[in-house]
Amino acid sequence: MDAGMDTRTDSPRRWLGAPLEQLPTPALILDQAKVRGNAERMRERCRALGLRLRPHVKTHKTLEGAALATGGTRRGIAVSTLAEGRFFAAGGFDDILFAFPAQEWHLPECAALARRLQAFQLLVDSPRGLELLRQNPLPGGKRWLVWLKLDCGNARAGIRPTDPEALELARAIARGCPEVVTLAGVYAHCGNTYGCGDIPAVQDVARDTTKAVLAFVTRLRQEGIPCPEATIGSTPSCSHPVPEMSQLTEVHPGNYLFYDLQQTQLGSCRPEEVAIRVLTRVVGHYPHRRQLLLDCGWAALSLHGRDRGPPGCAAIEGHPQLRLVGLTQEHGQVEAVDGELDFQRFPVGSTLALIPYHACATAAMHPVYFVHAGGKVVELWHPTRGW
Repeated sequence: MDAGMDTRTDSPRRWLGAPLEQLPTPALILDQAKVRGNAERMRERCRALGLRLRPHVKTHKTLEGAALATGGTRRGIAVSTLAEGRFFAAGGFDDILFAFPAQEWHLPECAALARRLQAFQLLVDSPRGLELLRQNPLPGGKRWLVWLKLDCGNARAGIRPTDPEALELARAIARGCPEVVTLAGVYAHCGNTYGCGDIPAVQDVARDTTKAVLAFVTRLRQEGIPCPEATIGSTPSCSHPVPEMSQLTEVHPGNYLFYDLQQTQLGSCRPEEVAIRVLTRVVGHYPHRRQLLLDCGWAALSLHGRDRGPPGCAAIEGHPQLRLVGLTQEHGQVEAVDGELDFQRFPVGSTLALIPYHACATAAMHPVYFVHAGGKVVELWHPTRGW
């Protein structure tokens, strides 16, 4: 088969059973055994702590990945966009948490999902957000299921649990209009684990976040405010959970299904557990500048990681002597780390596998994921897109 032949107009199904080296490049490939192993290990960690696992699906955005992450139950997921909410609801999933503070323009679609599903849940982190829900009650006796979003140091969305306003807002959610709104729980994302340098530092953040959440829940209960659920999440914190997390009710990691170069640097996983690669081809030799040219640019990889250490946006699997030194939209430039580049080892048309720095950003660039086992494509995963 001609590796350069234009096959993009054909159905991706034609590649089922094909050897990886025949795929049109750039292509996102997933190791089936590694994805399954990552899913099972996270489920086992949660079982050991007595926690429910609510997988965040924003990394892969696929029905296949979410079915694997939920152990086939298709219940209890977190989504980051309403496009994901619609997609997973249509795919038979329920108990969906929209993990983004609800805005006025979200409400019509949120209401449609709340009517459709047994449990559609959303986040509130301000009195304004709560007032929007009060002014837009659900029909048929249904109530908005609301998680109060806490900021325990991540400095993104959320209200700080130590602020007096946080307790007031929780009280208003629980008691202000009980026929319209119900307080489902409190939610914190410890994304600040991504700024850590090692596993102990990650665990310190997870411990601090857990303690802050539990202290807030204790205050609520002392005030007689029911708060059934308490959750934190991030792949680093959930990959090496601390014992204190067993006092929560659930966790919501997402990246762990694929892992990536960033997670190996944080200690979340071993390099051999990273399931994602971008397959690319050598398209040119440029001896005068000692470079190989690849057919993978930032449009198939993303630029995330370019300022995060020597590997940059991706490491080149099996070739530590090579480094990716430049990315334009459709081209990648590769040089030797030290010394001369042996062009004969990398003929034009040969393939290389790139381990991306950030799987979430890389996956967002691809319309289909080629899942492989035994060197051949065995599944195709189709992500949803948009907002």
